[in-house]
Amino acid sequence: MPTIAPKPPEEEGIMVSFGDNADGSGMNEMPANEPTPPIAPPVAVVKPVNQDFVTQSDNSLVIAEQKKKDKDRKEKEAIENQLIETANRAAVAAADKKRKEQAAIDKANAMNGMFGNNNSTGSGTGSGDTQQGNPAGKGSSGGNSWSLNGRSLTGRLVSPSYDRDVEGKITVNIRVDENGNVVSATIGSPTTISDAATRNAATSAARNTRFTAGKGISSGSITYNFNLK
Repeated sequence: MPTIAPKPPEEEGIMVSFGDNADGSGMNEMPANEPTPPIAPPVAVVKPVNQDFVTQSDNSLVIAEQKKKDKDRKEKEAIENQLIETANRAAVAAADKKRKEQAAIDKANAMNGMFGNNNSTGSGTGSGDTQQGNPAGKGSSGGNSWSLNGRSLTGRLVSPSYDRDVEGKITVNIRVDENGNVVSATIGSPTTISDAATRNAATSAARNTRFTAGKGISSGSITYNFNLK
């Protein structure tokens, strides 16, 4: 059996590193290439809506609109109150004027009664101004006659103003309100004059005649006698 020669031992040497640095400071290990982390996209910042500002703006608009409505309402009320006040003053002035006129008429009638005015005769007992009271509601004045049940004449009958040479009579049917004012005057019967101007003069005179106050509307008539001039 052949003899196997032993393997000679390897020579051990000293590893000398000349390094990879110019300064010869020794060998530095190269760092491993690390993967670059992905860059995250920027996060969008959403600013919150200023709810307080929106609410405050809306409230301001509502308050401004309400103030305008209140102002318009107050102005309208002021105008209405002024119109009402003006109307009330006019009504008071008219009533005062009418009262003074009636007082003057009553005073004049009283004076005529004191001095025995015989220009008008009533259908009652005795003579005198029909304003003194006439239950029958009829009488004559200035050559003309009137009839109004339950009322008396205030002053005298207003005479028609005309410039025609006509002769005859015109009867005017009248309606008198509760204050004694003639509110309606139309040609009635008997009437013997057809002249339109003379008829208009008669109805105009009737409307200007005044009677005493009474309850409700009273109906009657005035007869005007026309003579040739």
